[in-house]
Amino acid sequence: MTASAQKTMVGAFVLGGVALFTLGIILLGGGRLFNNSLEYVLYFDGSVSGLSIGAPVVFRGVPMGNVTQISLVANARDSNVTIPVTIRIDDKSFIRSGGGSLSETAQAEIIHRMVERGLRARLQLGSLITGQYKVELDFFPNTPINFRSSNPDSEIPTVPSPIDTLQRTFARLPIDKMADSITTILTNLTSAVGQGQLQKGIESFTATFDEIRKVVTESEIRTALEDVLGQVDGATRAVTREIPAAINAFQQALDSISKAAQQISKVSASAESAIGKDSPTMNDLRRLLREASTAARSLRNFADMLERNPEALLKGRQGNR
Repeated sequence: MTASAQKTMVGAFVLGGVALFTLGIILLGGGRLFNNSLEYVLYFDGSVSGLSIGAPVVFRGVPMGNVTQISLVANARDSNVTIPVTIRIDDKSFIRSGGGSLSETAQAEIIHRMVERGLRARLQLGSLITGQYKVELDFFPNTPINFRSSNPDSEIPTVPSPIDTLQRTFARLPIDKMADSITTILTNLTSAVGQGQLQKGIESFTATFDEIRKVVTESEIRTALEDVLGQVDGATRAVTREIPAAINAFQQALDSISKAAQQISKVSASAESAIGKDSPTMNDLRRLLREASTAARSLRNFADMLERNPEALLKGRQGNR
């Protein structure tokens, strides 16, 4: 082999090694070397069972990136354990309104504003068959912002998933007491059935119901009630028939009294001119006229009250209406 051939072979090996090294960086870095993807950390309070590296990150169903790392961090001071989950958001998820991609700084600013508006992350069941979870991003504006990392700009706050909320609700239920109560009820029911008490109670209820039905439909009480109701109805109809005639009679009496008062007034005027203004006869006529006027007003008021309240003839006057 000549020297030139050896140099050519060595150069080819070197170029191949460089190409393989570059390809390895690209593959291991997931293309990070040539894009502006952003990485954020998430801290979940509950279990992350079912979440794996490579799980999708979606925003209202739109793929945004994937999970790149799941860690377990222990704090020596308070013996607390946290589970930070690192996600990567693809730069292709952000597009300018007029077209074109955004810079890494512009993307980070957009995420920061979205977090201030209520952007939160939570675990969501991705498949019922596999039981795998995904990270869902969405707006929850009424939830607080709780940052747990030293760099809040690279963290997205989290909220409990619906399954976590359901598990916590069940955890607060007094399951043991509820089970004991159900066991006691079933035991008492079994005992009552075994001793025939339940059957006796049902039979007693049926007999009582039959007796009530007989009293209502067949006894003398129903007949007496029907007679009483018939008498009340007849009395009501009679009063209804008689009241208009009574009112007409009162009105005729009032008209007669009014005419008599007019005649008395005329006689009084004539007598006043003949007898004199201050004579005893004139004073008696004035008193008679006042008494007649008072009686007429009383009769008119009584007639008006009967016209407004016809039932007063039966019940008596109940008060002014």
